[in-house]
Amino acid sequence: MLFSMLLPSMAQQAAPDLVDEIQVAGEAAGKAVMDYAAFLRDELLPQAKGNYAIGKELFEEILHEDHMVDYDADELLETGWREFKATQSLMEGVAKEIDPNKSVHEILEDAKGDHPSADGLLAAYEEAMQAAKQYVIDHDIVTIPDGESLRIIETPAYIRPLIPYAAYLPPGIFEEQQDGIFIVTPVDPSSPPEEQEQILKGHARSKLSVIALHEAYPGHHLQLVWANRTETLPRRMGSYLSTLFIEGWAFYCEELLEELGWIATPIQRLGRLSGQLWRAARIILDVSLHTREMSVQDAIDFLVEQCQLDPANATAEVRRYTMTPTQPQSYLMGKLQILDLINEYKETHADVGLREMHDAILGAGSLPPRLMRQHLTNL
Repeated sequence: MLFSMLLPSMAQQAAPDLVDEIQVAGEAAGKAVMDYAAFLRDELLPQAKGNYAIGKELFEEILHEDHMVDYDADELLETGWREFKATQSLMEGVAKEIDPNKSVHEILEDAKGDHPSADGLLAAYEEAMQAAKQYVIDHDIVTIPDGESLRIIETPAYIRPLIPYAAYLPPGIFEEQQDGIFIVTPVDPSSPPEEQEQILKGHARSKLSVIALHEAYPGHHLQLVWANRTETLPRRMGSYLSTLFIEGWAFYCEELLEELGWIATPIQRLGRLSGQLWRAARIILDVSLHTREMSVQDAIDFLVEQCQLDPANATAEVRRYTMTPTQPQSYLMGKLQILDLINEYKETHADVGLREMHDAILGAGSLPPRLMRQHLTNL
């Protein structure tokens, strides 16, 4: 798809005189990729006897060397379970506010029925993200740099099979105009009505505010725009190295904007907490798959039974966890690291406001929290 469809499509605008040549080369490259995939599937896979689990020693080495953290696998697992159980308790409390006669799962399922129409998807996301941006400005949360923008467009047809709902695409690190793109996959009008409704449930209004702040303002888009404006190349490249900070920042923003009142209704709070429960589960499964001999099926069952993911999404999640040891723990552990960092910063900078503090943090780029702490100490 990349070689035979995406690149020729891009060439239509960027290099129209090369479209035919790129099409021929793309088809040849695409065939080579498919042949290689067939080799892996038909010849190599039947002989593969390896184990996806990297083991405790290597897992902890990655934690210490790549993420620069002090905790080990045992401490990480303990934290994951503690956060998981605490989040479950919070969810049950919020659910009782909404309807004491219904379970958390029933309330969340009911909320999915309130969603934009198929024709109104783009407008709903545009409205939510513009409102999030204005909230950041009005409440002096962080400076929004000049020269940034975020476009919300329909997912191009050639990648819709890969993106069932939506995705954020950041601007390049050298682009003077920092234009991010948020793509939303439209509902196929030719699909059966029940399939259309199922897709629309993935865009429930109760989630839109959380998605807007997480992906756009003051989350990923704004953070990466700041990082792309740092002066040195290593700082800009760091935007793609420290998942602990990048994922932790967007997740920290969710809790921050709930405290400030942006996430205000009980169903929005319950939705945010359901996302936190899933991130706590990622910690548990990250450690357990790679150091505790948890099976893939056990991990899938955990996500289905404890986090209410559907089996297909749970399977895709767990497969990714087996291939990316220590990355799944980045989301919630990153948030916890950032919260610790901010509390320390407030102790020594009691007179600094919210915007100034966030500007200082984002102005350093996407540093691992340990290096971020050193940077802030030297300011």
